[in-house]
Amino acid sequence: MKKILMIAMLFSFSVHANLIDMEGATQSVNRPVDVDVTFHQGTFESQPWTKEFRYVIVVNKANSGKEAQTIKVFEYGSLIITDKVSTGRDEFEKKGEHGSKADSWTVTPTGYYTPTFLDKDHKSSAYGGKWSWLKGGVKMPFSIFFNGGIALHERPKGTESMLGTKASGGCVRLSDSIAEDLFMRVQETMGARNPRFNVNGTAMLDNNGNLMRAQNPGFSTLIVVQNKITE
Repeated sequence: MKKILMIAMLFSFSVHANLIDMEGATQSVNRPVDVDVTFHQGTFESQPWTKEFRYVIVVNKANSGKEAQTIKVFEYGSLIITDKVSTGRDEFEKKGEHGSKADSWTVTPTGYYTPTFLDKDHKSSAYGGKWSWLKGGVKMPFSIFFNGGIALHERPKGTESMLGTKASGGCVRLSDSIAEDLFMRVQETMGARNPRFNVNGTAMLDNNGNLMRAQNPGFSTLIVVQNKITE
């Protein structure tokens, strides 16, 4: 059953990915919208529905503060992973800048999300040198897509020194030490009937005030991107 669901999700995402085939960059005139959201240890109590997710992945894309450009991974409410990341450069870039194939916004939008598709060996044709297409595109190992073409994935070769700074085309770059492990953990949660929620982090309720649930099984993983300066 899981294999059938994964094939269906792969087909659905492939159609979408052909329109936005990139390392998170957004080909749009308008800048992607950020939502003012926050997640910390106390959120599990103030928003109890978040405890239903096995994993909660919190990315802070802030420029400064002790938690700037970091990732925290909670399992059943307990912190199990902390590490440095690189989020989007947060700029509008013309074709050719940083090896981009088109004009685009390099923004990692804030908000609450859940994974939509996983691809262990994903490649993007939106970035790279003149002959990168011969290799099938730029490698994005262990991709966990959660917002259109934006994914958590292992950092590109040679960019390890950039972790902890805004350096990507919009995706969240992970260190080698956690990328594969996180991918496998999320993959194992497939089949969950998750609570439904809005991008601003509020739960969706029915007319009787009961928590609504997704009709289709998904990954028991909540991904939160925030922009919070912590001292």
